[in-house]
Amino acid sequence: MKYTAVWAHRGASAYAPENTLSAFILSARLGADGIELDVHLTKDGEIVVCHDASINRTSDGDGVIEEMTLAELKQYSFGYSAAFGKRFYDEKIATLAEVYEAILPTDLVINVELKRTNPGIVDKVLELEAKYNARSRVLYSSFVIEYLEELKEKSPESFVAPLYGDDPEYLRLGKNLSASALHPAFAPVLADPNYVANCHAAGLRVHPYTPNSKEDLKALMEAGVDAVITNYPDRAIDIRTKILRRF
Repeated sequence: MKYTAVWAHRGASAYAPENTLSAFILSARLGADGIELDVHLTKDGEIVVCHDASINRTSDGDGVIEEMTLAELKQYSFGYSAAFGKRFYDEKIATLAEVYEAILPTDLVINVELKRTNPGIVDKVLELEAKYNARSRVLYSSFVIEYLEELKEKSPESFVAPLYGDDPEYLRLGKNLSASALHPAFAPVLADPNYVANCHAAGLRVHPYTPNSKEDLKALMEAGVDAVITNYPDRAIDIRTKILRRF
């Protein structure tokens, strides 16, 4: 039975505001093997962690990240009161540097997803990786294939993984990028009983996003995926433990 790693999607986002330090620290406490997060560049060139290009959905402010400075962004609460009330009201937007400082002392893997943002994001993440000596702990994913191509050109040893929904040319996509893994939506993986075997035969790991139900998590683990990216790391860990006990 293959051991499936559990990575917390935007941190333990079922239990704490997504992409915040609280969500990432909670992931470690729940026993996750890694975290997944999203990054953008601010107007003044800082790397911040947020899924959307704007802060309207996840904060009590509004605005577009690339048009705001870090100081401006830090004025707002990212406690996501719509879901969590005032419990996390003091939560501020995190920089990627702050995440590294909080998470690198643990043994969690960090999956950095590059969002479509202003130019220079690749150079910035590589500079930060070097500053924190994080090469062995960080992998990069993106729907923006050009970013992954630039990463491999500038840092051939970087672990890159393309993100996609359902691409029938997934093996070619991985090969063209010299990728280490693929990050597909989870449904196509479950629909094709040969999906995981095809990827492994091509030397590619499979890290599907975002299975959350017990049934989907169990099916993916039994199919032999290398990691699951889920909002419920505790649920996934419990299922993995039960599966492993059978062997």
